[in-house]
Amino acid sequence: MQAFMDGFKPAEGGPHSDVPWWMRYAGKGAGVVGGGLAVFFGLSAAVSINPFCIVAGLWEIVAGILVISIEAPFCCVFLDFVQKFSTFMDVRPLWQKAAVYLGLSFPGILLCTSFSSIVASVAIFVCAVLFGMQFLGKKGNQADMAAMAQQDETGMNAADDSAILDKDQYGQMQYP
Repeated sequence: MQAFMDGFKPAEGGPHSDVPWWMRYAGKGAGVVGGGLAVFFGLSAAVSINPFCIVAGLWEIVAGILVISIEAPFCCVFLDFVQKFSTFMDVRPLWQKAAVYLGLSFPGILLCTSFSSIVASVAIFVCAVLFGMQFLGKKGNQADMAAMAQQDETGMNAADDSAILDKDQYGQMQYP
């Protein structure tokens, strides 16, 4: 049972060790749920009369299965190459994973704008957004943000005593 659950566990250490544990699980969970929704709604889009919606539905089914195989390789234990492919994708930088998911999300919605196609594409897009947020990382602390807000038009930090300039009543800079 432990080997079964290790397939879902995000990698400890490695290139993404600075990402909080809950964000790694959120990305994996969004990938699994988003992939499942993409398969389900891709199936409903493929059962259509419009040939573009059929192609979009098939694209979303394939994209959903691909996302599930990357994020939860234990769901595809019967395929030998899935574990290798999942490991390959896990060691890639997060922005590359986000770009792959972003690329997988757009063709379905561009081909067919039905409700099921939109839901399937948005489900994968949410996963791309979560991995993009992981790549961007944590914002700065309050002191750094306050220092950035204190910068004036000259680009110098207001905390620097030598760079303090006064403004006259019209907002023009007065040089000492």
